Amino acid sequence: MGRKNLLKLVTTLTAIGVISAACPVYAEDTAASYKSSETGETDDSLDGTSGSAENSSDAAENNTVTSADNGVENISSENTGTPENGTSSEEDSGEKAGDNTVTDASNESVEAEIVGTDSVSGSSESASATEESTEEKREETEEKDDALDIPVVSYAAHVQRTGWPDKDVVSGENTQTYAGSTGKGLRVEAIRASVKGDQNLGITYNTYVQRNGWTGWQSDGAAAGTTGQSLRVEAIVMKLTGTDAEKYDLYYRVHVQSFGWLAWAKNGELAGTTNLSRRVEAYEVAIVKKGEAAPARSAARNVAYLTVPTVTYQTHVQKYGWSLGEVSNGATGGTTGQGLRMEALKIHLGNTTGFTGGISYCSHIQRAGWEKEWKADGVMTGTVGKRLRLEAIRIRLTGEMANLFDVYYRTHVQRFGWTGWACNGENCGSAGYGYRMEAIEIRIVAKGSGAPGSTANTFWKYVNPHAGMDAIAQGYSSSTGYLLMVDRSAHRTGVYTGSRNNWQNQKYWLCSNGKASTPTITGVYRLGIKGLYFWSGNTKCWYYSQISGDYLFHSVIYDGSSSPVRILDGTLGAATSHGCVRLALENAKYIYDNVPYGTTVVIYN
Repeated sequence: MGRKNLLKLVTTLTAIGVISAACPVYAEDTAASYKSSETGETDDSLDGTSGSAENSSDAAENNTVTSADNGVENISSENTGTPENGTSSEEDSGEKAGDNTVTDASNESVEAEIVGTDSVSGSSESASATEESTEEKREETEEKDDALDIPVVSYAAHVQRTGWPDKDVVSGENTQTYAGSTGKGLRVEAIRASVKGDQNLGITYNTYVQRNGWTGWQSDGAAAGTTGQSLRVEAIVMKLTGTDAEKYDLYYRVHVQSFGWLAWAKNGELAGTTNLSRRVEAYEVAIVKKGEAAPARSAARNVAYLTVPTVTYQTHVQKYGWSLGEVSNGATGGTTGQGLRMEALKIHLGNTTGFTGGISYCSHIQRAGWEKEWKADGVMTGTVGKRLRLEAIRIRLTGEMANLFDVYYRTHVQRFGWTGWACNGENCGSAGYGYRMEAIEIRIVAKGSGAPGSTANTFWKYVNPHAGMDAIAQGYSSSTGYLLMVDRSAHRTGVYTGSRNNWQNQKYWLCSNGKASTPTITGVYRLGIKGLYFWSGNTKCWYYSQISGDYLFHSVIYDGSSSPVRILDGTLGAATSHGCVRLALENAKYIYDNVPYGTTVVIYN
């Protein structure tokens, strides 16, 4: 660098206070600048000697240096022009005037070197701008130093089909903020992570893996999860270790199949899902100073962890009322083996943060049938104080819950025992039998993951096979309180008790009526004479009751033995007789023993 350029640098640094005005280098260069301006020589000539310089006295040299120093001091004193050093002799006074000239020349030279113009104000503005620029650079440097104070996490994901990446992701870098992939439908199978920038800080982590559950804690770059087994990671948990762990917070979040990015988890909290059969596709990690907020990120859910909601239910039971308390998640509500009816039920969900929707249900009640309105979220279904049994139940999820989960339930029914597992609003229990529901179990599982057990025989509904006969019977009268009905086309015989428009079926039997060539008569008749048996050739028919003339109710065909032991023709449910109505032995005996003479008999197609 030439001396002239060096002078410019020194002058600028002095102006902004970086170096002292008393620096010898500055004084010498200022004096040299003056000499150069007097002799008209270039900066390079200062490296040689001149006659005039050699003949100068020491006093003159000293005064020249003093003048140069005064010039420097004057600049630092805002160019006041007042030297700080002087002499008392007249000779010195004469040189003093010369010194002042030198001072003015030095000032002009310095000003010209600083700004390249004759303007002193321009020099001040340049110095101020330089100060501001230097301050900005200092602040930037401090910010970078602060950033270097935060350790970073180097982390990676073993991804379906692609394996481990060539380069780990480093927290805080702007190139890639997460490990794994999004929008490709690829599962993360394992993770690894380590801390850099603090020897007193480490990291440990665990993964929840499909079918295996939690795989165990790993640390500082070791892999957590599985490889080569095609198993998805479903959740992760991470935390810092070491003596400096208390200085920082560790944040992490996951991108999950069907849900997208979840919210940040922190310092050992769960991130991801369990029991939902959803893969983790990517994850992100960040370290911040203790108490600082997590990096600003958008998330599809406001929670870091999702799992199957809990279902809690309480039964109102004969004798016990509500006192049996609440049970949850597949436990038995109610009683078994005590012959006690369930009368009412309440159901509600828990652990639903992050989901919308709920649970609704309705019951089949003794004498009332199915409720017209579904109850929901803890509201009672059934009755209290009316001694009415619950006979069946329907349960379903609503809203987003219905899209993500299945609800399964089964009931313990009088005489039948446990039903199979019904699902998502199906009927469960019984109807038409008059049987009580005694207990219930309810579970919620991830959508499509299957029932907890058998789904056979979830609902027993009594289908009245004689509903048509019942309706026809109501139009007839009988003087005995009994009514006999025969349906030739269905080959059925019914026994009723009651009265016109109020007949109740007591028996409904298979029978055989007359074949086409010898049909059974149709119409309305009165029951006539009865007998223990009659002969038909070499065979016997037992327990007959007369319909009309030779048309009788009697047993199937037996041999001629003295007692009905050996059946020769036991056909029922078909048109095979000679016109009579054949019945099983015990049914023929029932009419013989119980239905009075004169009872109305109706035979129809």
